[in-house]
Amino acid sequence: MKQWWSGLQASERRMLIIGAVALMFILPYFAIWMPLKNDVAALQQQVKEQQAVKNWMSQASAEVKQLRGVASSKTSRPRGGRSLLAVVDQTAKRQGLGASLKRLEPDGQAAVKVWLEQVSFDGMVAWLTNLEQKNGLAVATITIDRQDIAGRINARITLEAPGA
Repeated sequence: MKQWWSGLQASERRMLIIGAVALMFILPYFAIWMPLKNDVAALQQQVKEQQAVKNWMSQASAEVKQLRGVASSKTSRPRGGRSLLAVVDQTAKRQGLGASLKRLEPDGQAAVKVWLEQVSFDGMVAWLTNLEQKNGLAVATITIDRQDIAGRINARITLEAPGA
């Protein structure tokens, strides 16, 4: 290497020294500073996006709280002093689902579990809509099993009375 260096002319050596010094400044800039600068910019953009999501979630949370208050006031309709079991049983019979109603049991103070077999899907949906609109009962959980006869299902439903 020394032999190669001494074989170079003075101007060539000077150019190599200047190139090495320039490389000492340029290499760290492109290898360290630029990637760090780009990463910081990307992180700042992520922070802005996350702040926008947080703001949206805060607004949605306030709206949900407001709607819950409205819903609880709407759904706390009087059931005429009747128990949840009585309301569910009577409305099912009025909707023509009495034969399909196989089991009905309380699930705490504010919920009822209902088992329907070979019931018309459309009839069940109409009944559940009626329960929600007129009695303030909401479906907490529902499991539906399709049957061989078109439009007929087996269903396990948990109905809740919000605010009860």
